[in-house]
Amino acid sequence: MERNLQLLTVGYAIRTFGAAIYNPFLALFLYEILHVSYLDIGIIIVGLGLVQLPFGFAGGLWTDRVGRRPLILLSLGTETIVTAALAYGFEIRSLALCIAVAAIGGAVLAATGAAFSAYIADVAKGSNRTLGFTWYRIGFNAGFAAGVSLGGLLVGFVGFVDTVVVSAIVIAVAGTFVLATLAPSPFDVALRRGHATPVGPDEPPSGPRRLRESFRLLATDRSALLVALAMGLVALTSNQWNVTFSLFVHNKLGISYALLGIGFAINGLVVVFGQAFTTHRVLGLRHTTIAILGGAFYLVAYLVLGVAALWMILPTALFFGAVIVLTFGENLESIPQSTLPSNLAPEGEVGAYNGAFGMFLNAAAVGATFFGAAVLQSVANPLLEWTLLVLPAIPGAVLLRIAARHIPISADRA
Repeated sequence: MERNLQLLTVGYAIRTFGAAIYNPFLALFLYEILHVSYLDIGIIIVGLGLVQLPFGFAGGLWTDRVGRRPLILLSLGTETIVTAALAYGFEIRSLALCIAVAAIGGAVLAATGAAFSAYIADVAKGSNRTLGFTWYRIGFNAGFAAGVSLGGLLVGFVGFVDTVVVSAIVIAVAGTFVLATLAPSPFDVALRRGHATPVGPDEPPSGPRRLRESFRLLATDRSALLVALAMGLVALTSNQWNVTFSLFVHNKLGISYALLGIGFAINGLVVVFGQAFTTHRVLGLRHTTIAILGGAFYLVAYLVLGVAALWMILPTALFFGAVIVLTFGENLESIPQSTLPSNLAPEGEVGAYNGAFGMFLNAAAVGATFFGAAVLQSVANPLLEWTLLVLPAIPGAVLLRIAARHIPISADRA
C-alpha cells in the first residue's frame, strides 16, 4: 500500500479509536444523566443528521477548491475542539450547549468528510483504489473495536465526562500525527500551482472549475445520479442495522444485552479480518454487481431474523448467523460505496462526487431510522416487518443493473 495511504489509515484509526471511546455511550448518558427521553433522543439524532445533509455536498465542492490535506486537518482539529466542548457541556449538564456544539461540529465534519475519500482517490487508481479504501475501512473498524472496549471500562471507572476528555486527547493525537506525517496529495500539489483541472485535450490545465460548472456536470450526469439513488435505496435496507436491528433482536427475539454486545463484537471482527479477504475475492467484478450482492446478503440475514422471531426457532443461533451474514453484506456494500463515486467523477470533481454520494447515503441513514421505527411500531408480525424493511433494496438493485449499462466498464470495475 502507498505510504501516504498507510499514514492516513493509521491516523484515521487513531481518530476512530478516540471517538469510539465515548460516542457509542452517548445515548446512554443523555438518557440516564440528562434525563432525555427515548423519543427525544431519536428526534435529536435525526435532527442533527438532517442539518448535516447539505454540508456534505458543499464540502465535496469545497475539497476540490481548497484541497484534501487542509480539510483533513481541519476535520481532526474541529473534532478535537468539539469533543472537548462536549465534555464541558456534559460537566455543567447543559443539553442546549451539547446540542449546539454537536450541530456546529457535525456540520464541519460533514463538510470535510469528502476530503478523506478524495485523498485516497488521488493516490490510488484502478484496483489499487479499491484496495486503498479497503484498508482505510479496516483501520476504521479496528480503531472502533478498540475504542468501544476501552470506553466501556472508562465510563465505569472514571465517569462519562472524564471519558470524553480522554477521547478529545486521543483525537488530538491523531490530528498531530497526520499534521506531522501526511504529505499533500498529487491534487493538492497541482492545486497550489493552479493546475488542478484539465479543460481540454489541446489546452493547458487550469484551476478548479466554477461552482456553476461543477453543479452542471453533476446535475447532467444521469448515470452517477442513478447510481447514487440506487445505492441510497439499498442503504435504506442496510442501515436498519444501525437502530432497528438492536431494538428488534432484544425486544422481539429475546436476545440479552450481553449477547447483543457479543454480536457487535463479532461484526467488528468479521470486518477487520474479513474485509481484505472479501475485497480480493471480488476484484475484477463490476461495482454495481458487488452492491447488488451486498444488498442480497442483508436481505437474507434480515428475513432469517423474521423467521426466527415468528416461530422462535433457535433464536440465539440464528441471531449470530444473521450477524455474520449481514456483516459480509456490509463488507461487500462498502466497496462500491467508497470507490465508485471517485471512479465516476470527471477530472477535478472527485470531491464533489464523493460529497454528493455521501449526501444520498446520509439521507438514507436518516430515512432508515424513521422507516424502521414506523414499521416496528405498526406491524406485529416479525416476518412481515423485515419483509417490508428489505423492500427498498429490490428497486435499488434493479436501478443498479440499469445504471451498469451506461457506466464505462473502466469506472465500474473493482
